[in-house]
Amino acid sequence: MANTLNVTTLQILGAVQRYMGFGRDNAWGSLTDGQRGDVLECVQRGLRQFYAPPPLPGESSSHEWTFLRSNGTIDTEAVYTTGAIDYVTGTAVVGAATSWTTDGSWVGRVIKIKSDIREIAAVGSGTTITLDRALSADIPNDTDTTPYEIWALVYDLPADFGGLRGSISFYDGDGYIPLRLTNESNMRTLRSQSDTRKGVPEYAAMINKTVTSDTTSEQAYQLMVWPVPDAVYSLRYNYSVITDSLMEDASGNIAESDGNPAPRTGNVPVGGALHGDTIIASCLTVAEQLIDEFNNPGKMQARYMERLAASISLDRRSNRPDYSGYNGDNSDSQSFDPSRRNQPVTFNNTEYP
Repeated sequence: MANTLNVTTLQILGAVQRYMGFGRDNAWGSLTDGQRGDVLECVQRGLRQFYAPPPLPGESSSHEWTFLRSNGTIDTEAVYTTGAIDYVTGTAVVGAATSWTTDGSWVGRVIKIKSDIREIAAVGSGTTITLDRALSADIPNDTDTTPYEIWALVYDLPADFGGLRGSISFYDGDGYIPLRLTNESNMRTLRSQSDTRKGVPEYAAMINKTVTSDTTSEQAYQLMVWPVPDAVYSLRYNYSVITDSLMEDASGNIAESDGNPAPRTGNVPVGGALHGDTIIASCLTVAEQLIDEFNNPGKMQARYMERLAASISLDRRSNRPDYSGYNGDNSDSQSFDPSRRNQPVTFNNTEYP
């Protein structure tokens, strides 16, 4: 059974339209382009403001919602050695009995031919590769006997990845072994010290996927590992989620101010019924900034901060453990009352178990 207290797109649109004087019950298609544009701005900005809230008074950092947490798994790929190199001329590599992947996922991977290590710039077919730069010497046709290796050191993270939470680990059969997190610069230093080392990944770094001036491309992230994986290892991690827009139609297209497409009115924002009023208050805060800033400044902002404090308190209480363990080693051999272990501690008006 669906939760009947959930806030839907229709209710959020209605609240914003009423506040802005456009009529709560007016259908999306009956609004003018300018009105739809204003409503879209309020809802989109309001959702972003709720999911990445400002710090509460007296706190130094913003709250991270527990319902925006997820987990993922990356399966590394073993070294690829199928077939052999036929010949190399400049940056052009021709393989024999190879089956190289042409979907673009191999671009940026590392290829080792003899003692030369290069990056793959393009894969033209199952038997042709373009390198980022030429080898130290061309390889003439040598009856298809030159061995090679292709290494997968970088892996795409999910499109909704918004940041790593905790460590990255893999299961070795006995337990979970964490990888040491470092930065891209140190990873390249490690590679330069032993550029052919293979084995179980020990280091990991979060890197930005190639960023260009193309404003239609989204920010994406990748995971770089070292040493070169010599087998398939399942790396597991937890991360913060970036949610999709609430203003989507059934095909996943964002609503436009010209009315086509129209948002699907039954969409439900992440956060559910418990935080629905806070989400609406956040959207109305943006509406206040657009149209009512000089007549009634701060009224909706104050309401939003009140609702935000309540939502954060609820989120913290709903997801804390009953008991985190006794913080002590009893080295002084003094007796203690076990019942005191379960008593909470309050700091800055926040209660901790």
